[in-house]
Amino acid sequence: MIDERYPIGYTKTVRIKPYASYEDSLNKRLKDPRYAADYLNAVLKDPEAKLSAFLLAVADVARAHGVKEVAHRARLHRVGLHKMLRKESNPEFRSVVKVLKAVHLGLAIQPQPLRSLRKAA
Repeated sequence: MIDERYPIGYTKTVRIKPYASYEDSLNKRLKDPRYAADYLNAVLKDPEAKLSAFLLAVADVARAHGVKEVAHRARLHRVGLHKMLRKESNPEFRSVVKVLKAVHLGLAIQPQPLRSLRKAA
């Protein structure tokens, strides 16, 4: 049967994007726990960043791993996790820790250099 939409001898070509999307590339990298840890630590070390920036970075990591799978591993409801990952949310600390553990990450507290402590006082 001949497809009448195309003339005889016409070859349909499919264009492939010459680039990968930023989100796809970031999601692939964030699945690596070492990269994800560096990503989150970079946000925490930024003196200009607020807590909401850290929570958005946690959301990026959770989405990279799949929200449904993270919710299951963290023993959180999927819809509740989606709400927690919104920009305007204010999640409980224990929920954030559960999400970090679900993506094979943890938290560590480190002392600041003495000069930084004196300036803050």
